[in-house]
Amino acid sequence: MSAPPAPAPRETASVESRNFALEEIFYSRTDGRGVIQAANAVFQRVSVYPWEALIGAPHKVVRHPDMPSGVFHLMWSMLKAGSPFGGFVKNLAEDGSHYWVMAVVCPLEGGFVSVRIKPTGILFQQIQQIYSDLRHSEQQDGIAAEASAAALLSRLSDLGFDSYERFMAQALSQEAQSRDAALGRAQDWRLRAILTIKDGVGKIDQQAGKVVQIFKQTNQIPYNMRLQAGRLEGTDGPISVISNNHRQMTQSLANAVAHFSEMSHLGNDFLVDAEFLHGVSMVQRELLKQFALEPEIDGEDRIQELAVLRRQQEDFAIQAQKAVLEVVDRVSAFSRICNDVRRLKAGLEMTRVMCKIERSRIAERVDGLDEIVQQLGNAQKDLDLLLGQMDSAVRQIHDAAENLMHPQQKAA
Repeated sequence: MSAPPAPAPRETASVESRNFALEEIFYSRTDGRGVIQAANAVFQRVSVYPWEALIGAPHKVVRHPDMPSGVFHLMWSMLKAGSPFGGFVKNLAEDGSHYWVMAVVCPLEGGFVSVRIKPTGILFQQIQQIYSDLRHSEQQDGIAAEASAAALLSRLSDLGFDSYERFMAQALSQEAQSRDAALGRAQDWRLRAILTIKDGVGKIDQQAGKVVQIFKQTNQIPYNMRLQAGRLEGTDGPISVISNNHRQMTQSLANAVAHFSEMSHLGNDFLVDAEFLHGVSMVQRELLKQFALEPEIDGEDRIQELAVLRRQQEDFAIQAQKAVLEVVDRVSAFSRICNDVRRLKAGLEMTRVMCKIERSRIAERVDGLDEIVQQLGNAQKDLDLLLGQMDSAVRQIHDAAENLMHPQQKAA
């Protein structure tokens, strides 16, 4: 139904809404133009607008002038591409007060659904200053919405997020954890498992990078060995053969670790999807419970609204599960590659032993060869440590994946 234009907000002090409890969840559904078609009682009460001024009004009726236009530019770009959007939003109530939300906006057939919770996490504190800076640039420097969106991505990159998707995934899971802790609830076991996998994949990525660095530091060893061999025994002596074998195994090991790192990055991409999609599903699942208990309003088809929300919640849960399955596939690849790396490392250790044996047969003092044997020994110790850590991270991922795939075995 249509509604008369909403009255302009009164010029009052902008204060935090007193009626927005941490456990409450907002909900609104719009058509493709962003016109509100349905909402829940929490949204109506906190926005202060009467129902007749809210239903049929454009959703931007609650847009706060402090919000950077770049945020909405980014949001619409993602929604039009068929992707959900998550972000912090400052809203304006009819009485001039303001309230912050962590909003998740999702495409829906014929429109969009927005679900919001009260933000309390660390990233929320950081984003407020970023928004303030962006809005100042828009107003004082006249930067356009697209440029403001680019500036937002740049500021998030400074915080360590190489994409907005990674930011919104971490922001939503952080808010879920902060909210559960504040409400005295146990952390969602699915989210706990996903974050455990994420931690393991991050460790693997870091450790693989260190292994690559070891190779870079020792890639001159085969050439130095050949130089020493040429001076001591000619070009076809035992040390020359050992040098050639070492070069070939080192290259194979470097290739295996590079593949390991590549799989780690791919696993991380799917984990970002799993983390965010599960966060959306989790918030929507809680909304369904709350919304079903709210009193119906005139003209509302509660059964239809619940069905719409339930279908979307189930869809996101399925999508999150598929993303987890992709990660599990890569866990298997991690295990295989880890075994390859360990086998190749054993070959390198044999190279070091053989080089040491050949060195013992040479009576004269050869400082260069002694140094090579020492370098090989140090590299082997470092590799042993890193591979042990990689094995531990793989087991961590396996265990968490098992918890996700077999809920009956989940930790209490």
